[in-house]
Amino acid sequence: MERGLPNEKRLITRHPVAELASLLLFGIFVLFLLLMLLFSARIYQQTVKNTNAENTLCTAVSYLTTKFRQHDTVNGIFTGKLDNLSALCFRDTLNDQDYITYIYLDQGNLKELFTSDSSSANASAGTTIAQLSDFQISESRPGFYSFELKDSEGNKETFYLHQNSVSKEAS
Repeated sequence: MERGLPNEKRLITRHPVAELASLLLFGIFVLFLLLMLLFSARIYQQTVKNTNAENTLCTAVSYLTTKFRQHDTVNGIFTGKLDNLSALCFRDTLNDQDYITYIYLDQGNLKELFTSDSSSANASAGTTIAQLSDFQISESRPGFYSFELKDSEGNKETFYLHQNSVSKEAS
């Protein structure tokens, strides 16, 4: 029996099934990678959609609550109308002149308009706070207000505020 020389190269043959198995394993890896990417993109889109909806409603709720607390004085808060639109109204007195801040829904936008009590206000002149499809205010009894907001996606927020100065006035 002859032995080969130490630096003789041996010819190694690979079986086609081994190559096919490697290719199949790589294909499965790529498939799972694509599926993970698709599911991640869908989750990201849903998260962005929910965040936008929450931001719209949270912005409106925070704004209304802040305005409500700023004007918690006797006769400082009331409901009214602006161009036949229901509005939450806040009264300010500056230099012996009364001013009214109207917050109302106009063409899908929650708006604010600050104007002199004696001027004729126009709803289209307001500044947009948030885009909403519905804004309802009701005063169940003096000083107790109920708010219902709905965004364009159909998400709804209901909250209640109490005017402390009404309670103090009654005591």
